[in-house]
Amino acid sequence: MNDSGSCVDGAAERLLGVATDVAGHHPLPWVAAPLLGADRVLDLCCGTGPLADHLPAGRWIGLDAVPGPRRPLLRGAPTSIPLRDNAVDGLAMMLVLPRLPDLDAVFAEVRRVLRPGGTLVLLVPSASVRSLRELRAARLLGPVHRTGWPHRSALDRAGWLLQAADFAVLGDDRVSFALPVPDADGARRLVADLPRAGLWPPGAPADVLATASARLAGRAGAGVVLPVPLRRIVARR
Repeated sequence: MNDSGSCVDGAAERLLGVATDVAGHHPLPWVAAPLLGADRVLDLCCGTGPLADHLPAGRWIGLDAVPGPRRPLLRGAPTSIPLRDNAVDGLAMMLVLPRLPDLDAVFAEVRRVLRPGGTLVLLVPSASVRSLRELRAARLLGPVHRTGWPHRSALDRAGWLLQAADFAVLGDDRVSFALPVPDADGARRLVADLPRAGLWPPGAPADVLATASARLAGRAGAGVVLPVPLRRIVARR
């Protein structure tokens, strides 16, 4: 969570809106796809609610600790959701699971409000290296991802955590998206936004981020991108 008390900063909407994979696709439609058939989708720790634009009208409900720009919005915490049992048949958690302090309590609430057979979609960063482009950035990204996550196991082991919490994992897909780094100023803004968005650890040491900022600024230029690998885990209640 950020200093304002919101689960996800508005930086997430900005970065997810410009990140693309090799085919030019953005992350948000990919996250929304397994939820398109749900009648009522709860977006847990929704922040500014960018997922709402990618779901059918009238089916999205956001929950966050502070009021946001979209409606309907519930005010609350992921460990105390103000909904009745079995209230929704779809639930999304984007870029928040590794940052939440009490995963057992969160999963208990998710099981309570998500009806049996309902769909849960998680979006989490991936810290593993799977491509040549990611390998080239490993010197930059390795130190960043090493510390600062309240639950680092919720990155590449998020599927295992769901199984341990009694969810049936239906799919675990990984896609490497990329963010443009056109110039040095853009690089510095990006390094400031990534932890706030939940794409980098919120507790990464200042000296690590300063080093990452300087290295990324030194590489910046036309056509330069920063890999942002993401995992989408789809599970059933």
